[in-house]
Amino acid sequence: MIYKVIQWGSGAVGRHALRAVLDDPDMQLTGVKVYSEAKVGLDAGHLCDRPDTGIKAVMDPEALPLAEADCLLYMPMQPDADEIADLLRRGVNVITTAGNLYPRARGDAAWEQLQQAALAGNSVFHGSGINPAFMSDVLPLTLSGLSHRARQITVQEISDVHVYTSDAPEIMMDNIGFGKTREEALRPDNPFLDWMSAYFRESMVMMADHMGVTLERVEPNHEVALAKSRVELANGRSIEPGTVACRRFEWRGIVNGKPAFVLRTYWKTTMDIDPAWPVESEKEVSWTITVEGTPSYRINLEVCASFDKNHPMFGKGGEEGALLGTAVHAVNAIPAVCRAEPGVRTFLDLPIITSHGAFR
Repeated sequence: MIYKVIQWGSGAVGRHALRAVLDDPDMQLTGVKVYSEAKVGLDAGHLCDRPDTGIKAVMDPEALPLAEADCLLYMPMQPDADEIADLLRRGVNVITTAGNLYPRARGDAAWEQLQQAALAGNSVFHGSGINPAFMSDVLPLTLSGLSHRARQITVQEISDVHVYTSDAPEIMMDNIGFGKTREEALRPDNPFLDWMSAYFRESMVMMADHMGVTLERVEPNHEVALAKSRVELANGRSIEPGTVACRRFEWRGIVNGKPAFVLRTYWKTTMDIDPAWPVESEKEVSWTITVEGTPSYRINLEVCASFDKNHPMFGKGGEEGALLGTAVHAVNAIPAVCRAEPGVRTFLDLPIITSHGAFR
């Protein structure tokens, strides 16, 4: 069948999703919602470096053809639970990369809001992503199936975010704190960091619930490293010496009084930092998943445009690849979501999501 899709958001991830939908012969774009007045009226193709489609970007959700859509890809910077519930009640299947990969982790009220809205609209809600999500729960859970007694699961990401910081300064500089002082970046009342903590906690709760253990609490352990020299960004902004150029986010999920789950992410814009953390990697983005148990396993996973030595982008494009993977996993989930029973459907409820355009 042909899936009619609405793209909600055209930022760093949404742009990739929009392109993937337009490139898929089994999908038909029917609408685009944007957040910038400057984008209103632009053709969807223009927003993602594709030929014109005849679909013009709008800001008003009421201007979208919601009634005819099979699925809506919801990709704002941060989610709005009331907004999502309204879409679900109106009968729209929703897939998001903005949190909600395991809504039960946000409490009974948050889960019930989405579940009841989906049941009322005979629709499906699914949260997707790469990390948090696939790397921080699906892959570790799968790997743990090879260990009789898993004692600790650790997921570590090392990412060069130089491009992302240029493309999305409102996220990386204004909210995450690149280019700010240590005190500004680590202030405890940052709502965006609170949202990030809740987001990563969802992965831990999903793993704990599925493995039949009780997650007692999640302990944050964040730190920053400062630039020793100026970092020039492609958007004309810069990260000055003495300001934040690398961040370490770490959350420890406690089970039976011990850290059972450790999710750790290093985001760097340069290697010239103080302290000199061991964040050097051959690839722009890489993950290490470790299951310590009987026996123990470790996966080192990299992403790039191509591992073919004859390809012009051999070994390059890792940062872009991670953003693309975030978007594409959501797009690949569209057929499974459209076939699923109404309600909130997590990774644990759906079949294995595979490449929809494989071998074409």
